[in-house]
Amino acid sequence: MKVFTVSQINRVIKDLIDNEVVLEDITVSGELSSFSITRNIAYFTLKDNDNMLSCVQFGAKSAFNIGDLVECRGNIKYYPKGGKLSFNVLSIQPCGQGELYKQFLLLKEKLEKEGLFDAEHKIPLPRFVNSIGVVTSKTGAVLQDIKNVTARRNPNLQIYVYDAQVQGNYAVEQVIEGISYFDNFSDVDAIIVARGGGSIEDLSPFNDEKLARIAYICNKPIISAVGHETDFTILDFVADLRAPTPSAAAELVTYDLNELKQYIYSLEYTIQKDVEATFESVNAKINTSIYNIDRQINDIVNDNILHINGIFNSLNQNIKQTAQDTKYRVDSALNTLDKLNPVKLLQSGYSYVTNQNRQISSNNTAVGDVVQIVADKVKFDAEILKKEKFDVRKGY
Repeated sequence: MKVFTVSQINRVIKDLIDNEVVLEDITVSGELSSFSITRNIAYFTLKDNDNMLSCVQFGAKSAFNIGDLVECRGNIKYYPKGGKLSFNVLSIQPCGQGELYKQFLLLKEKLEKEGLFDAEHKIPLPRFVNSIGVVTSKTGAVLQDIKNVTARRNPNLQIYVYDAQVQGNYAVEQVIEGISYFDNFSDVDAIIVARGGGSIEDLSPFNDEKLARIAYICNKPIISAVGHETDFTILDFVADLRAPTPSAAAELVTYDLNELKQYIYSLEYTIQKDVEATFESVNAKINTSIYNIDRQINDIVNDNILHINGIFNSLNQNIKQTAQDTKYRVDSALNTLDKLNPVKLLQSGYSYVTNQNRQISSNNTAVGDVVQIVADKVKFDAEILKKEKFDVRKGY
């Protein structure tokens, strides 16, 4: 028996394919089950009901959607180093949509009309998630990506895993069981449903109507992290949050412990500054109030002093004026009294007559009465010789 090396076998396969005329400049129709462009190189997969074909197009200028029906013209090539067969596509022509994609759009339209995608039904994530339930395959790289992110951001986060197939015949039922399990698990704050990228066939379990309705009635927030950023499933629309990748889902549900510490420190610093500022403000207001009260008291005292001084000055002026008026009246009275002083009258040539020390009147005198006459330094008696009427005002 002849033994071949890997290189020999690969060269034989390559020679067979390169020399097969039927594989040159051919057109293949099929449905796109994956499509991506990197540096003008398109990588995609064509499929029909039974089989799939890996394709590549260099110098790609147009992007296509998963589920599109296309016709591709090109050549079949075999690459010995990688042991891979590829359809090198020269041109792509769209010719409709594939059956799986049509079913996806019909279900999406149906559920959207029923309101399963409405934002008002979305459950917000708790501010601080302390534990998460992850529905995914325990053997996949997805779970490790989630653990790496959560360990870096918050090693205290508790992770519970429900091992579920994420591709194949049993995937739908197992993912539903995982969601229901964590929905009734009180220690879980949020649920992540995750798997890596793939074709539309690979992601078909997450386009299942039954799964969508279970996710809709779940009482805990669900984060859909299915496929790559460009992949969309029905679960993405029903879930409370969609993450472009499983790692991004871990970022969404995990608060950064260091950021939280910095936030607390910052909050403490802000509170301290606010307290200091409030104290300074209150102290300034108190000092201002004290100053204003002191100034008001001084103003009141000064006003009262001025008022009292005014009253005192007014009283003083009144006293002086009253004293002057009194002195004037006294002087005037004294002057009048002085003028009426009998002594002075006698000295000026007047004299007064009495009848036995009684004031003389027409009623108590008669002719023959002896009266007393007092003049300046002289007193003598006189007899009334004659009595007749006399008008003092007229002088006769």
